[in-house]
Amino acid sequence: MHDFLIPAKRSDDSPYVVLKNTLGQLIRERKILQFRRSDGWVRVEEDHRKGHGERYSGPERRVSRMIDGDLFSLPVEEQVRKGLPVEAILGYGQRAREVAEKLRSVATTNLSVLIQGKTGTGKGVTARILHELSKRKDKPFIRVDCGAIPPTLIESELFGHEKGSFTGAFRSKPGRFHLANGGTMFLDEIGNLTLDLQTRLLGFLEERVVNAIGGVTSVRLDVRVVSATNADPMDRIRRGEFREDLFYRLNEFEIRMPPLEERADDIYYLATKFLMMANAELGKQVFGFSEQALEFLSGYAWKGNIRELKNVIKKATLFADEVIEREHLLVEPQGQQLTSSLDALMENAYIKGYPLSAISEAVRKEVERRIIERAYTQCHGNKTKTCALLGIDYSTLYRKTKELGLHLFRIHGPVSRAGTTHHDE
Repeated sequence: MHDFLIPAKRSDDSPYVVLKNTLGQLIRERKILQFRRSDGWVRVEEDHRKGHGERYSGPERRVSRMIDGDLFSLPVEEQVRKGLPVEAILGYGQRAREVAEKLRSVATTNLSVLIQGKTGTGKGVTARILHELSKRKDKPFIRVDCGAIPPTLIESELFGHEKGSFTGAFRSKPGRFHLANGGTMFLDEIGNLTLDLQTRLLGFLEERVVNAIGGVTSVRLDVRVVSATNADPMDRIRRGEFREDLFYRLNEFEIRMPPLEERADDIYYLATKFLMMANAELGKQVFGFSEQALEFLSGYAWKGNIRELKNVIKKATLFADEVIEREHLLVEPQGQQLTSSLDALMENAYIKGYPLSAISEAVRKEVERRIIERAYTQCHGNKTKTCALLGIDYSTLYRKTKELGLHLFRIHGPVSRAGTTHHDE
């Protein structure tokens, strides 16, 4: 992700993080006076790799050779076919790389794959990548949203019907499974199928033949089934809402999509990717983020996951002139919940170009803050017991609370010079 962004400063010394592929233009237009390389801050006029006129041979050239950001706006299948790495589509964080590795492992097999994850985590994109990496990539990819089709129609949609088989069947119609022959059938939100449809689907998975409604001839099909759900299948099974035998047929290989709140190491990469996409779609030239915007992105609880982040970045790009500021990041007030994680803290410090000593110090403070707060809560606000639990003296606890911005003493009474509180419960 850090191959896309680079810290920079304007003439007023205000810090920003800008897209590397815009660096040459920003320098030519004198919109930034400094940027950070691996060896420290560099003033533009001191960068001897700078060319003249329309050419600039600075650090953005490397990332331009690595990944073509223009591909991000293409459909997923075209991105894969043009050689964009799976990680560039899903993310370069640890959890995203694990998903990418699973996709590469299972893609060339005929195993049925079940993709589990919360709404907005990218299950549909993952299913499409799986198809494009498989030997079936030149055959149809048929997607069915099992929750969007009325129960009275979905059997006909999946398996087809013959003319006159029911009221309104004025002509024969092939089912989606017929259309997917040789390719992949993606059953999204599989948990919405009725038990009757689950039974029929199980029959197809076991025999690989279908009978259209009203038909008398069985047709053998070669279809790989990929399904997805945002619900817990085992919970549905316990409640008698989902067939256990069907679950095991669908779940020959499982891929779990992590929520965005567990992917702090991907927030900035995805935000940058969505900024590039929004610039292309909206005809804008927003070139980066302010530090305050980045801090918000890393600390916000993205309950809507990738879909919410993409929507927020797109709206911010629309409202921003050159840089996305904190006020451009519009979120629903009722969903505004800030979180803090060590991963987010380290990503934030790293992308801003902090040295190792500063990053280590920030992590130390965050760890100490959490430990002290936990001990204080466990001791029910008794600071003497908190000190005993942590193995520190009273003056150290007082000093740490001031250093870390905690409010233990202000809440439970002032501290005297002797180091004891007037109200130490």
